Amino acid sequence: MKKFSFPFSFFFKIMRYDKGKKGVKRVKAVFSHPLLHLVVKIAGALLTSLSVALFVLIWLTGQGQHKELYKLLGTLAEFSTIAGGGMWLVRHAFIQGKKRNIRSQYDIKEVFLFFRKHHTLFGSLALLLVISHGTYFLLHHGDQIGRVYSGVGAFGSLLLVSMIGYVLQRLSKGKQSRSYKKLHQLAALLFGGALAVHLLM
Repeated sequence: MKKFSFPFSFFFKIMRYDKGKKGVKRVKAVFSHPLLHLVVKIAGALLTSLSVALFVLIWLTGQGQHKELYKLLGTLAEFSTIAGGGMWLVRHAFIQGKKRNIRSQYDIKEVFLFFRKHHTLFGSLALLLVISHGTYFLLHHGDQIGRVYSGVGAFGSLLLVSMIGYVLQRLSKGKQSRSYKKLHQLAALLFGGALAVHLLM
């Protein structure tokens, strides 16, 4: 077997074993199970409500309390961002697996379909969480210049990702759609870099 190209080589070495049809069915049963999708939707609704409630709380009280809670919103936004970007990573893993005719490609496909279905939810949730998180720290910890500017940059790039994604959803397939997909991916990479800078500050 040919050597796999980075960054999917390690992933495929783990997934190389022959699971057979039963293994594929098990993976499909997990990622297509209605209960899992329901849990994701409920969790998304709860986190959306929490984000909105805390955003309103900032303006109603004007106090800098609950710092740890707003830091938690930032952490949750990171996880939501990773989940949103997971679709792109799993899609490329599936394409590589399909090219090499690896049996685990069918498992990867089921994971990809799961992430694709909830991609918009993960992205929207990340944006809402970042708005609440960023507003709090901008108002109450604005003296941390490096963190503030890097945070504003990360938010701006995430907003760009969201706007392009919104337009992309409303376009039919075609050359224009493919162009927006590339822009969406480039904006996502820009956001990833801005987020890394923000976390390192």
